[in-house]
Order: sequence, then structure tokens, then C-alpha cells
Amino acid sequence: MDRSFLFRRRIAAQLLGVALAGMGVAAAQGCGNDVDTEGPGGQGGQGGQGGAGGTGLNMVGGSTPAFETKTECFAWPQADAGSGGSGGGGGAGGSGGAGGSMVPPCPPKDAALMHVQSGAPVGYCSAVVNTEGVFEDGECCYEVTYETCGVGRPYLVEGRARAATRTAGRSSWMDSPLPSPDLAGLSPDERALLAVAWTHDGLLEHASIASFGRFALELLAVGAPAELVARAHEAALDEVRHARLAFALASAYAGEPLGPGAFPFAGGAVDVSTNLADIAARAVREGCIGETLASLLAAEQAARATDPAVREALEAIAEDEARHAELAWRAVTWALRSGDATVARAVRAAFVEALAAGVTLEVRAGGAGALEAHGRPEAAVLRASMARALEEVVRPAATALLGSSAAPAGEGRERAERG
Repeated sequence: MDRSFLFRRRIAAQLLGVALAGMGVAAAQGCGNDVDTEGPGGQGGQGGQGGAGGTGLNMVGGSTPAFETKTECFAWPQADAGSGGSGGGGGAGGSGGAGGSMVPPCPPKDAALMHVQSGAPVGYCSAVVNTEGVFEDGECCYEVTYETCGVGRPYLVEGRARAATRTAGRSSWMDSPLPSPDLAGLSPDERALLAVAWTHDGLLEHASIASFGRFALELLAVGAPAELVARAHEAALDEVRHARLAFALASAYAGEPLGPGAFPFAGGAVDVSTNLADIAARAVREGCIGETLASLLAAEQAARATDPAVREALEAIAEDEARHAELAWRAVTWALRSGDATVARAVRAAFVEALAAGVTLEVRAGGAGALEAHGRPEAAVLRASMARALEEVVRPAATALLGSSAAPAGEGRERAERG
């Protein structure tokens, strides 16, 4: 059942309206003769896999994902402080250390994910535990590979997402007007997994506050109209509310107050670009793609959630993210109207690359039953929702904004059609 159909149709109509208002702008800025309509590499933007050419928006491949492999450890409560010697064996049948006593077994790797995710890098969307656990000094340690992605609006420094770290203890970030979720029927493992997932979301929403703050400064730096600047500041306030909602839910599942620490600005500085092409390209990736997907994924989660507090939080986030996505499309349209062919080329390339990455994007997920009821459906559900969002919302709007071939009548259009 397509539970988020009506929300997706509404958002598609809104964004298509914005795109149609700027239709042909890219072509007017030289996006037919000056922009390579075949995408990166001249092969239809196939993410390095080749293809049939065309407009550069018909992506079937994917860009290379970013992976990070780390050793993750967590305290294992069954550990007997008096046994195990100096580092026993790994896996379910590990043996003791120097004293020869049995070391408490670590969870098998397929059951360890909910424990190790608390140390995941910001912006990850999937994780794989590669090794069985090794028990040492009261902890179980595993090798974990994370795939990073970009749903939502991250705060990027040199292409890497930054965010605060989690802190425990009383936090104003966990205050929420919503009721607490119903914890009845949740196992300790399910509560732990939900706490980790909502904490991670809270840290990303917290980082989005910084991202919108920088976006507002960049809009000022390139002379953007007052309406766009005002909407950027309003979006930052929305993200404050989202972070508080997420941390409130995380705290309820964890049974302790959780919130963000200090945000890690590089050297205390904020790098503000004054290059309109760069600003527009990032608005495509982080807003036109990332926030459009974020709104539709939240709508899918809300449609499947049965816990009232979780559903209300997700519905509010979905509506706000949809407005943020619209802001990004409006900002890109303004940049195309205000800039030259350099801006048009940057916008087209950003759409081609981001759509390629989005096709193969993994998503953070939970499972059926109680996890879905608390806003964490299975990965297959969210991947299908994302695929529908890309095909039914993002791609039509991008095509309307750039034109079906982004080339004027004549040689440029004929070349695109022949591709």
C-alpha cells in the first residue's frame, strides 16, 4: 500500500509549480550550447557506468558512495569483572584469558548493530558489521563499515558532514510539547535501537540549524531578495523544533535525558561562499534533492507509525521539510535568473550527480512491528519510497526547471535528442 501517495502528489504539484515558473531559465542562460547535456563524462551522467546520453537527467547508475570502516566497542553487561583475564576470544564461543575462565560471549555480529550504531559517523545511512565480536576489558569490539549519504540538509565542511556529539544529563533540547511515546510492549533491545535512531536524527536536525544559518549568510553575500533570506532564517527555527522533537523521543526510549554537545565549527569559523554557482549547486544537492527526500521519507514514516507522539512529530517534520525543499527550488530558480551560464552549468551538473547518487542511496531503517509503529519501517519500505520520490517529484521538477533538453531550438536541441 502506498501510504504517502497524497502527500507526495501535493509536494510534487508545489515543486513543479515553482520549477515551471522558472522554466527555460537555464536555456536562456546558455544551457543548450554551453552546457554538456550528456552529463559528467559525456555519457549521459551514468555515474561512471556509461549509458545512452540524453538530457543528463535520465540516471540509472549511481555515484560512488562514501564508506568509513571503524572499530566499535560497547560495554557488555554480562561481563564478569573477575573473569576473562586480559582479552578473551571473539565471537559466541570465545574462551578466557590467562586465568582460563570462560569469557562472556559477545552478541553475534548480526545482532550487534543496535549496540555499535551509537558511535556512527554523522550522515551515515547504512552500516554493516564485518566481524564477530572480540571481548576485551569488559567490552565487545567489532569492525563496522558505514556508508554515508545526504538526505536532509547537512552542515558540510570540505564535503564531510559535521555535527555535535551526544551528551547525557539534563538538556533543554529534550523539551517538547508532545506527549511521550508509549513504551509498553517494547523490548530493551527495541528501546535501545529507537534511542540510537532518534538521537542520530536529532544530531542531524541540530546540524541543519547551522546549515541554514550559513545559507542565510550566503544569500546575503550574493544579494538575494529579502523573502529568500527570511525563509532561510525561518527554516533554521524549524530545525530547532525538529531537533527538540527528536531528542525528546530519544530520551524517552533511552530512559535518560539526551541532547547535543557544542557544535564543532572548524576553528570557530564559518566558511561563507560568495560564489553564486557554488551556492546554487549546493542548494540543489542539499535542498532540491536532500530536503525533498527528507520530507517524503518523514511522510512515509508517519503514515506507518501508530504511536501518536511519533506520528505527530513525523507529520510536523514532513510538512516543514517540504517548505524547506520549496525554498531550495525557489533559491535555485532565482540564482538561474540572476546568474550567467556558469550558474546554469553548475545547477545542471549538481542535478545529474545528485540524482545519480540518490538512485543507489541506502537508508537508515528499523523493522516491522513495534519498530515501524515507532517510526522506523524496514529498509525496503524506505528505499521504495525514496525511488518514488525521485521519479515522481524530483525528476519532473528538475526537467521542468532546466527544460526537457535544456537547449534552444536548433542544433543544440537536435544534438540532445539524437543523444
